[in-house]
Amino acid sequence: MDSKTINILGTDYRINFVDKFPEHMSEFEDNADGLFNGLNREIFIHTRNSQQDLTESGKKQGIKRSLRHEIIHAFLHESGLAANSLNHYSAWAENEEMVDWFAIQSPKIFKVFQELDIL
Repeated sequence: MDSKTINILGTDYRINFVDKFPEHMSEFEDNADGLFNGLNREIFIHTRNSQQDLTESGKKQGIKRSLRHEIIHAFLHESGLAANSLNHYSAWAENEEMVDWFAIQSPKIFKVFQELDIL
């Protein structure tokens, strides 16, 4: 997959698909499939998936899920919600379970919206 720039609420973010995270993020190498950096306006998606026994199709789905997850982080960051939801790491707008819920459920929600022609 090629790196690309996307616009999140008026701010450009660079999406980087990498085999290895940059050195300044290397501490997450073994336990993250994607990383969001709001200050640098970058998203890194690991092209290897933490589940090594996946098929190619499974790996692609994992990459898409990770990308959705990190994009949700970017939207929460750019909207100001992440910085202002009690201003600590476990705040609801930075909570990994909350972000993952949106990332996992959004395709299903959008499908219903499309079926109803309400997008």
